[in-house]
Amino acid sequence: MSRNETDHYIYPLTQEPLTRVTSILDSTDGKQRFLVPWCERVTAESSIDSLNLIEAVLSGRAMSIATRESGRDAAIGLARGRAGQLRDLKADTGSYVHSVVEALILWQASPEGCGADLVIPVLPTALAGADYDGLPVEDVADIMLTGFLNFTSGWKPVFHYAEMTVYNYGLGVAGTLDMIVDLPGVALSPTGMFVPGDGERVCIDVKTGGHLDGPIWQEQVAAYRRMTEADPSRFGDLVPMPATGCGAVLHLRPEHPDGYRLMPVKPADDAAAWNRFRRDVEIYRGRKSVRAKPGKVCRPPRPDGTIPAPRISDLDGEGYGNALAPLIKAGIADLEQVAAMTAGDLLKVKGIKDKLLEVIRRMLADHGLHLRGEAPADLKAVA
Repeated sequence: MSRNETDHYIYPLTQEPLTRVTSILDSTDGKQRFLVPWCERVTAESSIDSLNLIEAVLSGRAMSIATRESGRDAAIGLARGRAGQLRDLKADTGSYVHSVVEALILWQASPEGCGADLVIPVLPTALAGADYDGLPVEDVADIMLTGFLNFTSGWKPVFHYAEMTVYNYGLGVAGTLDMIVDLPGVALSPTGMFVPGDGERVCIDVKTGGHLDGPIWQEQVAAYRRMTEADPSRFGDLVPMPATGCGAVLHLRPEHPDGYRLMPVKPADDAAAWNRFRRDVEIYRGRKSVRAKPGKVCRPPRPDGTIPAPRISDLDGEGYGNALAPLIKAGIADLEQVAAMTAGDLLKVKGIKDKLLEVIRRMLADHGLHLRGEAPADLKAVA
């Protein structure tokens, strides 16, 4: 997901948000497994390579303590910022390559005489001259695009769709697939190799990152292939999802001899990846519905065996919102103290109005308590 993307798409027919496929994969596993060690390595390398600069920022022997502390924060920010800068550089380079690939596909698929109307994107000014793993970013992007051209000249694909938004309303997910193509003269074998055949229609996802994450790539392509609707016009005119025979990843990288690798997903792996993705969705939804607080705070029994009511400060994150702060500021420590008060007493507490009074009633009822002078049957439930 690029820095400008949200974690959802709007489903055209109902205007409901559907979760982005890549958001689900990133949240349940995805990039998290390698981003942390990658950031650690980049930060360490940047710190070593910039020792003189960091020392200059950090030093301030003649400065005040406050200034030196500020210099320390600046030095830390300088050291830790490199990973984010490099991540953004690579993400932006990948986005540029994707946009050029899309333009080339549209140019190839355009009616005769209309290709000249299409504009090939130019490298963003912010990327010009930047270093990408020891090479100028212009050279890296050129190698990746040459890899795509080598793919087209070698495999002679017939492009049907590019950068098409696809939806699975029943599962609550959506995404943008890179391309659906026909590869002539081949068929996918059970072992995941292309063999001579009558042609195969393939859903291809283009990757430009250096980290190989086969399981996640399989799940992403499997999810795209099993979407139920697509928007080829990009104007919300949904059609049934075009059928494909298999999925594949086109990896564009400088280190590949031809600038690319085409890696189809064998049928058994594709089916397993689809099952994993559906479990990913279940995990994602489940985690979204769980509060950050793992459970309610409990206090030890009193000598007489009774259990004390929770402290007000222990009820954070349990859905009582702004009702807690006024009670804490007033020195009211726990729910038993609240239960000893009348509604009139509470309304005298600064910040407690009728709406918060109803929340406090619900809070007490949730713990088997009620305000003094009020019977449990009189309690009002507040959604």
